[in-house]
Amino acid sequence: MAPSRLKAHQPFILMALRSGAKTQQGLRRQYERLLHYMGLPVSFAGEDRGWRFHRELDENLDALVKKGFITREGDSFSLTAEGQELAESAYQRARASEDPSFTSAHSPAVASRLSVISYGLLALLKMAAGFTFRSAALVADGLDSLIDVLSASIVLLGVRFGKELMSAAFVVAVMGLIAYLIVYEGVARLMSPVAVATPPAAFVAVIVAGGISYVLSLYQRIVGKRGGSLTLMSQSVDGRNHVFQSGAVLVGLFFARYGIPAVDAVVSIIIGVLILRSAVELAIELSRVARASDVGVQSGEGEYERGFDRHRWNFFKTWTLLTIKEVSSRRDLILRYDQTFTPDDLPFATHRSPAAGFEYRRNVDGILEELFEEGLITSVGSGLYLTDSGKASLDASLRRRRLGFFF
Repeated sequence: MAPSRLKAHQPFILMALRSGAKTQQGLRRQYERLLHYMGLPVSFAGEDRGWRFHRELDENLDALVKKGFITREGDSFSLTAEGQELAESAYQRARASEDPSFTSAHSPAVASRLSVISYGLLALLKMAAGFTFRSAALVADGLDSLIDVLSASIVLLGVRFGKELMSAAFVVAVMGLIAYLIVYEGVARLMSPVAVATPPAAFVAVIVAGGISYVLSLYQRIVGKRGGSLTLMSQSVDGRNHVFQSGAVLVGLFFARYGIPAVDAVVSIIIGVLILRSAVELAIELSRVARASDVGVQSGEGEYERGFDRHRWNFFKTWTLLTIKEVSSRRDLILRYDQTFTPDDLPFATHRSPAAGFEYRRNVDGILEELFEEGLITSVGSGLYLTDSGKASLDASLRRRRLGFFF
């Protein structure tokens, strides 16, 4: 059937009916889900929303019925055999027409690979500049970036070979060792000051590294928020921290330029202490997970299906906590879900969503109830808010995911 026979929103109506019969209200809701995914916060309130789709819906439905593409039974509309063929053709054209470069750039998988590569290059830049200009703070910042690369690679290998907890423990040990070396060197420099070279190239290197970290953080946040990637969202927070660390390194270089190298040593010690704190917190979490895993095996609850279901449930618990930082009602949570996780029946060739097979709308009340019981959220009227425990739990979860730990 020639595409020219379809006008205005008629192709979308046919594609919306591919998943089954719908009423006019169902078609409106499907259109609004498309707008949500495109970033338009359309409200469900009211019947006449002023959109052309709504104003011309009756006219388009009548035209499709007359052309024999859909049939009407009471208030519901469904595809005919001819309409089904045309709807499938329109859907495939819509998927094929999406810009592949745009899709790739906004894919969490692509963004994750770019992040690892960027962290590797940043680590090399910072450490090379740090050793060249004898800046302990810059070397420490570079080692912090190197930890991100090593952890992602080592944990990935651990997952592939079924040794996730062992690989996570190794990364924690590496973090502790690196933190010790950084603090030791910083203290040694406080006791026996080392002159720090401060040519313009040193400042340029730090500014460039900070700028790249800032751009990378923005990119990770945009893609992570759009694709629902908790790992990217956590990495965006870490990228922002690297920007602050670059600022601190600049302060150290500034004082070193005027004959006070001790500030550079102090900055390196602070970075080392922050890494050590993260290592201790992850070690505590790792111990807790190891104990929980032993209990799960002993009680017969270590089956793959149950573990996967619980992993998905915990993913959306963390995602819900993260979203409550920006929205404050159950309705807004569901609206954000529609904006973030692309339904399979929308005519877009997007990456596979972590929501595939998980019915958030049906489970949202159970998730919220569990968060209430754990004391992670509270309510004031119809508004939902994070408690101090909720903020701490969210920070811990994002910290684990930043380093590739998914337990």
